[in-house]
Amino acid sequence: MIDATIPFHLSAADLPNLKKAEALHMPGIAPSLRPELIARALGFHTATGFRQTLQADPDREHEIKLSFQTAADFARSRELVVLARNIYDILATTVMVKEASRDPEINDMGYGNRYLWPENRHISDELAGVSVHMQGNVRSAIWRKRISESRAKVMEIAKRDSLLHALAYASRLEKIKTTQEKGTYFLKHRAEETPFRLFGGVVIGHNYVSNTDMIIAMLHLGFQMNGRHRMVERLNPRFNYSMKSVVAMKPYSVRDKDAA
Repeated sequence: MIDATIPFHLSAADLPNLKKAEALHMPGIAPSLRPELIARALGFHTATGFRQTLQADPDREHEIKLSFQTAADFARSRELVVLARNIYDILATTVMVKEASRDPEINDMGYGNRYLWPENRHISDELAGVSVHMQGNVRSAIWRKRISESRAKVMEIAKRDSLLHALAYASRLEKIKTTQEKGTYFLKHRAEETPFRLFGGVVIGHNYVSNTDMIIAMLHLGFQMNGRHRMVERLNPRFNYSMKSVVAMKPYSVRDKDAA
C-alpha cells in the first residue's frame, strides 16, 4: 500500500460548490455546522475566517492544509461524528466541478465533444422518414443534446468515489518536460490496480476509475495536457508524467499481490 498526500487548493469561486458538496456528504449535520466543520478540517479557526481568507484574494488558489483532529474535536464538542473520508469526498466533489467548468471539452467519456457525434447506424430510428438534406440538422440536434447531458454529469454535485482514487494516484506521479505517448486510459487502469493510504488513515482499495476521473485528477495536480484544442483533441489525452514514477508504484499494485 502506498502513502499518498493529495494537494488540494481552493479559491473564492469554489465556495458555492463547496457548500453543495458539504450538504451531499454530510446530510445528517445541521447546515449551520457544516461550514464550521469544514473550515476546521481545512486548517482554519472559523468558517468566517476561511471565507474571508479566500475572498480577500479571490483569484488566488489557496493551498489547503488538512487538520482532521481539529475538525474531530469540534464535532465531538457538538456530539457529532465526522470522518476524514467525508472531508476528502467533499474536496474531490468540488475539484470535479472546478476542473470540468474550466474546459467545455471535458465530458463523462473523457476529452473531446466530437467523440459524442452520433453515427448513422446508431440513430437510424431518428433519421427514419427525414429527408436527406435535413438529416444533418437531426444529427446536430442529437449531438448537442448528448454534449449537454454528458457535460451535466461532470458538472453536477454528485458522489464520485473513484475520483479520490485518481487524485491519489496522480499525486504520486512526477512531472517531466515531455509528453508521454500513453494517455489517461493507460493511467486509469494503473490507478485501479494500486491501493493507497491517505493522511488521516483513509484507505483506498481496488476501485473502478473512469477516464474522466483521471483527466480531472491530472489537471488538478497541474500536469499539462497535450493537444488541448479541438483540432488534435483525444478522448484519452496525454500528459507530461514520468513513466519511471508509474513503474515505481507497480510493486504495490493489487493485481501483483493477488497473483503472488
